[in-house]
Amino acid sequence: MVRKSHLRGVAPDEVPEERKEPMTLLEAVESGDRLEILKAQRRIIAEGMTEAGDNTRPQYSNELTKLSNAIAEEESRRSAESDEASVVAELEVEQWDGTGY
Repeated sequence: MVRKSHLRGVAPDEVPEERKEPMTLLEAVESGDRLEILKAQRRIIAEGMTEAGDNTRPQYSNELTKLSNAIAEEESRRSAESDEASVVAELEVEQWDGTGY
């Protein structure tokens, strides 16, 4: 599967968006945004991994992998939805008269 690049040209006067602070798990749950919930959970597990003993790291790692896969799927789904919405043009159906191309 080919991934679509998020790179694009920018205008000379265009400035980057301000980087927003990531949501806490509670904020993400209250917002109802599945992607933000998954990202908040991933941050909690990643923080726990750094503080965990060696014998529990594989469990954290497995959960982190599952969440990362779920996040990738959700981002892919959102990207596909936005791609589908942008390529279909609403055109009026007309009878072709056989002239021009």
